[in-house]
Amino acid sequence: MPVGSVEELRGVLFDAYDGFGDKRLKDLGRDTPFIVDDRGKGDLDAQGHLFLWFCQIWAQVEAPDRVRVTLRGGVPDGAAAAQWFQAHDAHHSNFGLEVIITPANAADLETLAKSFLAITKSRYEVKAYKYVVPRVAKSLRKLRDVLGHAWA
Repeated sequence: MPVGSVEELRGVLFDAYDGFGDKRLKDLGRDTPFIVDDRGKGDLDAQGHLFLWFCQIWAQVEAPDRVRVTLRGGVPDGAAAAQWFQAHDAHHSNFGLEVIITPANAADLETLAKSFLAITKSRYEVKAYKYVVPRVAKSLRKLRDVLGHAWA
């Protein structure tokens, strides 16, 4: 049964991603983003900041059928990914590259994951892509699965 409210969808994401991005918050009524990348302690420098090559992925529930996904930091750059973002009306904001995901286009996150993976199928200049690209694809696929289950 599909989610019927913003709080229900936030609850699904809260369970799947171990809480909001700010782990101190627990109130599903708050308009707070979720960290949906697979960051861990190994992704932090000595000062506790994410490495510059790390691609951060955030999801913010705007409606029961609308999630704003933001990619920032070391977002892999490839032709197929750029085409995907253009086709999905993504835009750059102060927060990063943003795209709206709905039940109608949630499955397209798989296409985005594949377009990122295509970067590493041939020669690429950014050495970190060897590690970044598969992680980004895995995180996008998990988000697709979580949202697909919530909206099914």
